[in-house]
Amino acid sequence: MKKFYTAYDVEYALSRGEKIIYVNEGDVITDIAKETAEKNGVSFTSSANEIGISENKTDGNLLYSNASKSNKVTKAVYKNLMSEDEINKWRNEFPILKNIIHVGNCSQSAQAISVRNAINKYLDNWLTVGMDWESWVEETYKAKVEFAKLINADPSEVAISTSVSEAVSTIASSLDYTGKRKKILVTDAEFPTINYIWLAQQKYGAKVDFVSVNKDHQIDINEYDRYIDEDTLLTSVTQVYYLNGFKQDIGKIAETAHKKGSLILVDAYQGLGTEPVDVKKMNIDILVSGNLKYLFGIPGIAFMYVNPELTRMLKPSVTGWFAQENPFLFQTRYIDWANDARKFDNGTPPVLTSYAARAGMQITNEVGVDRIKDRIDMLSAHALQGCLDRGLKCISPFDVNKKGGTTAIWVSDRIDSHSMEVELKSRNIIASARGDVIRVAPHFYTKPEEIDYVLDQIQDIYLRK
Repeated sequence: MKKFYTAYDVEYALSRGEKIIYVNEGDVITDIAKETAEKNGVSFTSSANEIGISENKTDGNLLYSNASKSNKVTKAVYKNLMSEDEINKWRNEFPILKNIIHVGNCSQSAQAISVRNAINKYLDNWLTVGMDWESWVEETYKAKVEFAKLINADPSEVAISTSVSEAVSTIASSLDYTGKRKKILVTDAEFPTINYIWLAQQKYGAKVDFVSVNKDHQIDINEYDRYIDEDTLLTSVTQVYYLNGFKQDIGKIAETAHKKGSLILVDAYQGLGTEPVDVKKMNIDILVSGNLKYLFGIPGIAFMYVNPELTRMLKPSVTGWFAQENPFLFQTRYIDWANDARKFDNGTPPVLTSYAARAGMQITNEVGVDRIKDRIDMLSAHALQGCLDRGLKCISPFDVNKKGGTTAIWVSDRIDSHSMEVELKSRNIIASARGDVIRVAPHFYTKPEEIDYVLDQIQDIYLRK
């Protein structure tokens, strides 16, 4: 795992009286770290052997702990909020489940009949009416309403976009990087698009700093207290780490950020729909998420909550005609931003995907996020125990309270993870590869015996290589 070295790593070395920091090939030293090191006579040296680290990675111990030898599962309290009869009824809504075991929900959920019908509703409308912008725009608003229910927000506080990349770019273009507060704090656990956006702001004066993940592929909550300072303009964090499902305490991070005067932006894409989110109670300034994972939607749409007090202050330069108070006025001589989160809507809204997104989120809201979480926590514990029983190398947290739906199994010492994904697909299993791991990510419709079968097949493929 690549590590990012920051000024805080230099200061920590100095506090220990050390003038040399050993780094590994592929590690990144930030500009702030280089400046601080040069000022204080600290040097970075690439020499793994000098500190007794073996270059032989075949057993995985350098990058990953072998969970099958040292861990035990800490379960969440399972309330059994969904009966098997109810699960079976809902499974009929997802036809693929009749022939396929679908545990790739961290990448794309199974297709629901109601979502397919919603897409066809748009296509039929387009076919028979031709142009129906009034109803199409109304559908995008109804999708906002459904998203707002998920996070305890008002629809006026929700913007719609084509992707999280576009939504976050709109916020990034709204910030002023010329004052004392110009630091953007991000982490190694972010999905890369988030960090690319913030790194791109460096040409406007932003200074980007990183919080590293530790050897357990997690982030110690205390690191935020160390990294967020009086220069931090915004702290950008993921709710759930896409690689291994590590889940962060967003409420506590927000408290630390606000105590030090920093805004907080939360990427909830990897967990929303499986973990209750209340933007008011958690005191979140900005939250973004797409819909193709646990919200049963498709690519090409995302939503963003912005605290209304913040909305009034921000003036995005990434904008468009639907960000105006009256998009259909068609005036060209001045900007007249909408007075609510529509200010961040940008261009022509994603109409077809709004139909799909709304239908998918209606499923989530009907089933209930609390009940989905209860089920997924149980399935997570089952998957973790299954890894232990089979001696599989799992890099996910073994405390289910610190874990989202993803269970990540390290396989790359024997087989490329993508090849594992392809082989599983030939066995009627949809899982998701990332880096060195194959990810097993159930949804509420998944059954424990399906998890067992998936793990058996992973073990069989792994041992055959």
